[in-house]
Amino acid sequence: MMNPIPEPSVIVMIGASGSGKSTLARTWPASYRLELDAYRELVSGDAGDQEATGDAVFVLHTVLEARLTRGLTCVVDATNTRADVRKRLIDAAHAHQLPAAAVVMTATLEQCLTRNARRPANRRVPDAVVRHQYEQIAAARPGLRGEGFDHVVTDDRLMRLRLLLQRAVDRIHADHQDDADRTERARRVLAGRFFGEDLAAAFTWTQLRPNHDPIGAIVVGGDEITLAYRTWYPDPLDWGFEAQVPCLGGCSGPAWVEVRTPMDLLAVYDDDFPEDAVRCDRCGAGTRAVSA
Repeated sequence: MMNPIPEPSVIVMIGASGSGKSTLARTWPASYRLELDAYRELVSGDAGDQEATGDAVFVLHTVLEARLTRGLTCVVDATNTRADVRKRLIDAAHAHQLPAAAVVMTATLEQCLTRNARRPANRRVPDAVVRHQYEQIAAARPGLRGEGFDHVVTDDRLMRLRLLLQRAVDRIHADHQDDADRTERARRVLAGRFFGEDLAAAFTWTQLRPNHDPIGAIVVGGDEITLAYRTWYPDPLDWGFEAQVPCLGGCSGPAWVEVRTPMDLLAVYDDDFPEDAVRCDRCGAGTRAVSA
């Protein structure tokens, strides 16, 4: 049975490193989430920079205060293993007449250690620290109500997946209400799949003709890379983009080279692509390699 948390409120995630706090926190809208690691990265360029924690905490509480002043829900994504840290969050909620809710993660110590070991080196916490965090939380858990939390729930009682699925359904329905907006997203979906959202935001289709491969371009200021989406391979899984490059045979082209990743695009921009991968539509250079 679902144990709901009222909104607006201050939702305090409590769990050791690797317990799944951030995964659960992401089931709330992005604007709700106050993630300490994200603020470390914001102030220092490195989410794992522990020396930036003080500045990151300052940013977190600045955002927290601004949101609570407006009566908005905040999900505080940090370990929150210390009572003094939790007290500051509880006091902030109550100062704005909002409830404070503790969400306690139920992952086992073994699960926390395994997940932590998979993290990038700069985000990995020493095993001894994970164990200490786990012990702190186990000791604090019976007294969380006494600390002033209005609600204390465990992650397995929230049924957040159901809400996340519903939000995805609602977003699809909303997308279908605005044809223009849907078309804008659709035209970028292929570029996003291959090259990521940053480059997809700079991409637009420029030539869409029946019985021809679609042509588009990534344009930033005066820089441009022209792309064609090739669908001539029998297996749709082999379909993908080619970038226009100068013909190495000396004709006016156009010539093309396959690009499947941002690294491929960077090689095209720097004229650092393999010459034997170039295929020219005009003079036929490289066509043998493609047909093979």
